[in-house]
Amino acid sequence: MDKEILKKLSAEKTNLQNLLKFVNNLNKYQKDPINHLDKIKQEVNKIEQTLNQSNLDASVKERVKELVQPIKDKIVGWEGDAKKSFGWNLEQELNKEGFELRGHYPLLKVSFYTLEVNLENFQVKLWYGPQQEKLGTCKLVPSDIVKKLKTIHDRITKRDFNDNEFLSKLYESYKISLYRKNKKIGEPIPISDILFEYAFLIQNKKFRTDPVKTNYKEYGRIFLSYDLYRLKARKFENKELNLITATRAYTQRKSDFLWIPFNEKGEGNYISHLKFKEVNL
Repeated sequence: MDKEILKKLSAEKTNLQNLLKFVNNLNKYQKDPINHLDKIKQEVNKIEQTLNQSNLDASVKERVKELVQPIKDKIVGWEGDAKKSFGWNLEQELNKEGFELRGHYPLLKVSFYTLEVNLENFQVKLWYGPQQEKLGTCKLVPSDIVKKLKTIHDRITKRDFNDNEFLSKLYESYKISLYRKNKKIGEPIPISDILFEYAFLIQNKKFRTDPVKTNYKEYGRIFLSYDLYRLKARKFENKELNLITATRAYTQRKSDFLWIPFNEKGEGNYISHLKFKEVNL
């Protein structure tokens, strides 16, 4: 028998098997459409793509399309219901952990964080600040989102912190950066340079003896941002810390600036440099 005919028959068999599977999945998912909206959309797309590439009889194709169309017609309504139920359920879950939900779709605000909601992909991106530092992604399931957000929030905010110790190492980082750039006390240093030096200064003896990944104490942009936010003191010995607001020239590249919150409502400012200047005690 002609190999080409066998190949076409085999392909058509696969198309039929796939169509049967996709239609069965669609029937199953529409029993709980709000929680399976992403899967419903995926199955509809699979069915349409399979029909387009199939050589099935036109009447069969039309019948399948007639079965799928009512479901497609309901998707917009389901999306509206999903928005309402997701927002309400998310707010309830957040309240249990002491968080307040603010904002409007697609960007919701929670403390220092932004939730970028994508109903098309049934996914939420978690950001620190106004989409400054990506923290991860999560399915559009309120309990999972809050659990992940709480874990991240605790990791950022529950680190040991002492104003004087932080200022001392920040000042040391500043002096090292001044030396490297041949500058003097009172001159501004880029925040990226400060972060680099500070992250190295806080490493323990174990890392200095054997500087491998497993011995490294993590300290990144988010930690520095939050520590500058919660810092109450501004004076160290006879020096005063000054944070310099980023001009437009320094907001083109992420490495040139750092977002720092003003409060737990997510309001903040962008800084590009810092300096310590001498003050009279």
